[in-house]
Amino acid sequence: MINFTTQKEYQGTNVETLMISGFNDGSEFCTFRQAVDFFKIEGTQLKGAKSCARLMKIVEKETFNKISGKKEKKKVPFYFSVFEKNHLMKIIKDNS
Repeated sequence: MINFTTQKEYQGTNVETLMISGFNDGSEFCTFRQAVDFFKIEGTQLKGAKSCARLMKIVEKETFNKISGKKEKKKVPFYFSVFEKNHLMKIIKDNS
């Protein structure tokens, strides 16, 4: 399971989430914004596209600690929706 715009493989619980959603090892995905940039289209051309899963990555966020008065880095989850490549290509064709 790979992001077809970055060529990076999904890892950890994201793979499990995609498998539970019914996808196999060769499936390709991307986010909405990545699809718009990759296919060089406008977002309106993806009207009707349905995300197939909501995945998560851990990001580092800088927060201000009111007690210590210092900035701290904290790891927090960031959630994002992904779309399957074949579904996106069908939607683009149907909307053209």
